[in-house]
Amino acid sequence: MNHEISNDLTENNIEPELLRSPKKRSPKKIILVILGVMVLAGLVFLGIHAGAAKTDKTGKAARNKQQVTPVTVAMVTQKTVPIQLQAIGNVQSGSTVSITPEATGRIIGVYFKKGQEVKKGQLLFTLDDRSQTAAIQQAEGIVAKDQAAVQQARDGLTRDLGQVDQARATLIKDLASVRQAQATVGKDQAQVDFAQGQSDRYGALYKKGAISLDTAQQYVANIRTAQATLQADREAIANVQAVLKSDQVALTNAGAVVKGDQAAIANAQAVVSSDQGALDNTKVQLSYAKIYAPIDGRAGNILVTQGNVVQANSTTPLVTLTQIRPIQVAFSIPETNLPQVQKYMQNGKLKVDVTFPDNQAHPIPGNLTFVNNTVDNTTGTIQLIGDFDNTQGHLFPGQFVNATLTLTEEPNATVVPSQAVQNGPDGQFVFVVKPDMTVENVPVTVSSSIDGLDVVQKGPQPGDKIVTDGQANLVSGSKIRIKTAGNNSNVEKSKRNNSPKSGGGES
Repeated sequence: MNHEISNDLTENNIEPELLRSPKKRSPKKIILVILGVMVLAGLVFLGIHAGAAKTDKTGKAARNKQQVTPVTVAMVTQKTVPIQLQAIGNVQSGSTVSITPEATGRIIGVYFKKGQEVKKGQLLFTLDDRSQTAAIQQAEGIVAKDQAAVQQARDGLTRDLGQVDQARATLIKDLASVRQAQATVGKDQAQVDFAQGQSDRYGALYKKGAISLDTAQQYVANIRTAQATLQADREAIANVQAVLKSDQVALTNAGAVVKGDQAAIANAQAVVSSDQGALDNTKVQLSYAKIYAPIDGRAGNILVTQGNVVQANSTTPLVTLTQIRPIQVAFSIPETNLPQVQKYMQNGKLKVDVTFPDNQAHPIPGNLTFVNNTVDNTTGTIQLIGDFDNTQGHLFPGQFVNATLTLTEEPNATVVPSQAVQNGPDGQFVFVVKPDMTVENVPVTVSSSIDGLDVVQKGPQPGDKIVTDGQANLVSGSKIRIKTAGNNSNVEKSKRNNSPKSGGGES
């Protein structure tokens, strides 16, 4: 080694005496010599490394063109694909109810657990209802008394109506008597007129001497008798008319009594209605002692326990129920997409699918049910809401999900597997397999991705074969070999054997 260094120093015109006569060397000269040697060695090393790298790069490019790379391929196909809008959605409940007491009392029963799903009409809490029960009994007694008073007034009305009917019947009978007496007066008046005529005729005959005085006086007596009878009949009519007036007064008095009875009944019924209202109100207060679920939903944290005294209309809820079946998902889309949504909504309901970020394989289906009436000027978006049955209960209020709104379907769209599309410095591209089993780098324009497929607007054509695995070792013009299932198994086995976990080393 010393001999080689000595030769190098000699070739660079360094005095050999410095090496042969160490006693004559100064420290300064020794340092300069060492520095010179180090600089020279560094230059030599860099030159050798650069040459080797250039040679290796050139060789690698040549090998890429010469070696056959095993790859997997797929066919570019056409299929009907949906036209969709995607956004981040927020799960929200369609109905949230805070349960507050409507009566004051002590809680004597809690019939559910926090986090439990409850049904509409299910009993949740009961309050001590002894005071309401006593008030109901008292109100029922008052109503019963009032109803008895009403019945008593009705009985009086019935009795007085009977008297009215009796007075009306008497009046009718007396009216008949008046009519009969008036008829008798008419008959007797006719007899008086007849008797008067006979008396006048026979009086004239007596004056002529045609009849005797006794005969003439007999006819005078007849007229007096008829007149007396007529006077008696007229007095009878007067008596009957007086009775008739008495009957009319009795009928009027009976009618007044009936009106009084009717007023008493109306007053009694008003009292009954008032007391019945008080009774109904007390029953309503009693119903507040049992608190039922107004909706189907999941119960939140229970903020009271058995034994707590709660106040009517308190601002602090006993529990909050949140509806989760069905449930809603709200998401926003750019306002530029609103005309599309409006267009396709005219044909019926639009489908909305949601997935979780960590589980894209099992979408939850729903329907678009709401488009907001205002565009948010700050974001340039409009809110949409979809309804979901959520029968499995996977969606919870407050969750963030991926929402996909399907507008329509595009027939005969060109699609390629998503893993075939690569990103390069000039954009996205795929490797298309040529008939001579070489590949060509073809730029692509992808419009959307659906279920592991990319919809291609520009690039390979249906029927082309493209590389889906092994692109890392390819350049345009590389030779390939299509791997079979057996080759894939061998490659995977080789990878496992050479991985650090399996104990293999690099080949």
